[in-house]
Amino acid sequence: MPELNEYRTEDLAFAAFLRVKGYPLSRVEKLNPTERNSKRAFFFDVPREKLQELKLAFVNSDLLRFYNELLGLKKL
Repeated sequence: MPELNEYRTEDLAFAAFLRVKGYPLSRVEKLNPTERNSKRAFFFDVPREKLQELKLAFVNSDLLRFYNELLGLKKL
């Protein structure tokens, strides 16, 4: 069985990518609990040996292109 690593990310797009790839979200933490719209940290159990492969797949994915377009449109 592969060794699992609790992976933490604050990147919403990468967290969504991991979910789409089937990795369950193990927990979420608010970074500033006293703020209403605080950023969050997302935690996933990811096999240690798959993490680099997943990061490369994300960088080359349509999901990242979509997310960047969404952010660009928000600025209009």
